[in-house]
Order: sequence, then structure tokens, then C-alpha cells
Amino acid sequence: MDLIQHPLRPYIKVLFTFALVLFVFTVVVGILNGADLVSFDQKTLLTHVHVGTLGWITMSVFASSLWLFGRNGVTGLRKGLVPVLSFVGAIAIAGYSIAFLLTTGIARPILGTITVLAILGFFVWTCIQVPTVRPLAVPHVGYLAALATSVTGGVLGVLLAVMIATGRHVLPEGGQGAHPGTMVIGFLVPVGMATIEWWLAPDRATAPATRGGWWQIGLPFAGGVAIMLGLLLAFPPLIFLSLPFEVAGIVILAKRMWPHLRALNWTEPTPGRFAAAGVIFLALDIAYIVGLVIAYEGNFDDTPPRLLLALDHLMFVGVLTNALFGLLCGATASRRGAQWADEVVFWALQVGLVLFVAGLLADSAMPKRMGTPILGLGIIFGIGTYLYRLLAPGERSVTA
Repeated sequence: MDLIQHPLRPYIKVLFTFALVLFVFTVVVGILNGADLVSFDQKTLLTHVHVGTLGWITMSVFASSLWLFGRNGVTGLRKGLVPVLSFVGAIAIAGYSIAFLLTTGIARPILGTITVLAILGFFVWTCIQVPTVRPLAVPHVGYLAALATSVTGGVLGVLLAVMIATGRHVLPEGGQGAHPGTMVIGFLVPVGMATIEWWLAPDRATAPATRGGWWQIGLPFAGGVAIMLGLLLAFPPLIFLSLPFEVAGIVILAKRMWPHLRALNWTEPTPGRFAAAGVIFLALDIAYIVGLVIAYEGNFDDTPPRLLLALDHLMFVGVLTNALFGLLCGATASRRGAQWADEVVFWALQVGLVLFVAGLLADSAMPKRMGTPILGLGIIFGIGTYLYRLLAPGERSVTA
């Protein structure tokens, strides 16, 4: 179904608009910090991370879930819940993000709890909608897994905020890493896989999930559970157990998507090109995670910050921003005369990220400083492009 024909289109547009606007903060801070122009305090950097994770990615997941699970129509109470969940989710995430910037006090866990309830609401809504979805495709399965993990990861985040605000040890010793570990592996990987498949192989978004598709999502989901328990229980074997699950998941994705990757024309500004870049960066990210876990024996506290920063950007930008920009490229595929904008966004994203990550891995300032403005300004240009198309009257969109 085209987005322009979607019964929940107004709410999908609201959530994508909030996501893009909030993303501007993350990008501006990233440009100033990555180019070594400004040294930000811990609150600002935490806000940078959480606006990216919650404001950009989670809110886009909300919008995408409405798109995927509401395409066959929504009736009764489920229809009435959509505007409530959409506006409460958008406002709660915006407020929670601001709380990271302004306080370390009790306001943060309170707003975090409201945000977790909003995520739980979307998860329950999608579960209730499952019987109306025919067929249930791999993107549906991926978003269900991601929302389930996001609820768990969000609870861990709220407990961490309670510990910071009150000084009470509500998490096991060393369990602070369980929140980011759960979100990176159990949440972001399924979201990335689901969105990549949706736009790299749109025919499969309307086809029943195959056994391989279920394994593709289920293995990283299980890996996220394993790494969460391993970090909470300080039991490294569980952390190591997550590695073959992640590797197997990306191998299955690559195998299933190979015909589409091979047929892709990299010179055409299509949604599939963004999704294909996401596959490449996801493979690099999983290989990098395996390397870090082996090198530092599962103890991320001993890992140099620049190496973790490279890991974060491979996932947040290389996988998720590529995949979500591909989604928005497809959802707003009107104004054919402006396709040059998609070219600028795509190549700035890839070139800037490669330079930035190379600088971090080599511990060299020059590539990082070169890549930062290319990457940041490319994303800003993408935000402006897709906001303009999203809010323009009479836009057309591709079928997905």
C-alpha cells in the first residue's frame, strides 16, 4: 500500500516529523564534537545518544509499526489508541530527551517510565494487530522483536536512571552495561534487518515470512537476550554465546538478500540503495562486535572509548540511518526532478562515515575531522529533504 493511501497516514507523518526534527540536535552536537570544535559535558553527550536512539530511531519504529501493522485497516478501540499512542509517545520521548540535557535527578526516571509505557503501548498494539496482518512478513517479525526488546531495554534504562538519581544500587554490580548492550544487539539489529528487507526486497514485505526469515530475526533477538543476561549476571559465557547468534543472523540476511544486492543498480537513487549500504555496514558492525568481545573478553569497560564510538556509529548511522533514510526516500518518492538530493544524501552518508570511523580506528584526528562535516551536513541535508517531501501537499509515494 502507498503511504499516501494509508489509513493511518496522518499519525505516521507526525511521528516521522518529530523523529526528523529531534534528529537535528543529535547531528549538530555530533558535528561540533566530531570536528573537535566543542568539548561537551556528559549530560549533552548522553542527550546526543538518547535523542538519536529514542527521538530518531524509536520514533521511526513507532511510525513504521503503524505503517506495517495498520495497512489493512484499524477499527474500534485499536483505532482510537493510535492518536493517543502517537502523541503521548512523541511528547514523552521529547521530554525524556530534554531531561538528559537538564538533570540527573528524579525527573529523568519519571519521564523514562512514561516513555517505556509508550513503547509498551505500541508493542501491545502491534501484537493485537497481528491477526489482521495477512501475510505476516519478515519486516513485521523484525519490528515485533525490536519493540519487545525495547521494552526490556527501556526498563533497564529507567533502573539505571533511578540508580543515578538516588544512589541506590537497583542493578547488579556491573549491570550498567546491560542497557546499552541490550539496545544495540537486541533492538537495533532486528530494526535494521526488518527495514533493510522492507526496502531492498519490497516484494517480500507482502510475502509470508519464510523459515529463514524467522531465523534471521530470531537469532539476533536471542543474542540480545544472552548479552543482557550475561552483563546483568556478570557471566561472560553468555556474552560469548551471543556472538554465533549475531553472526548467523547476518549470514542468513546476506544469503536471502543476495539476489537483490546483485541486481541493484548503485547509480540509481532508490530506497534499495540505502538498504543495501545498510547490509554492508551491518556485516561490518557484527564482525566488529565479535572482534571487540574476543579482544576484551566481554568486558566493555576495558574497551577504549574511541573503539566503542566507532561501533556505535557503524550501527546508528551505517545501518539504521541508511535504512531509515531509504524508508523515507521511498515514502516520499515524489518530486522526481529533485532526485539529485537523494544522491547527495547517500554519498555524503557513506563517504563521511567511512572517514569518521577510519579516524577513530586509527586514532587519527585528521580523517575524523574530514569525515565529520561531510557526514553531519549530509544528514542535515537529508533531514531537510525528507521533511520537505513528507510535509509537501500532494506527494506521491512508492508501494511498499
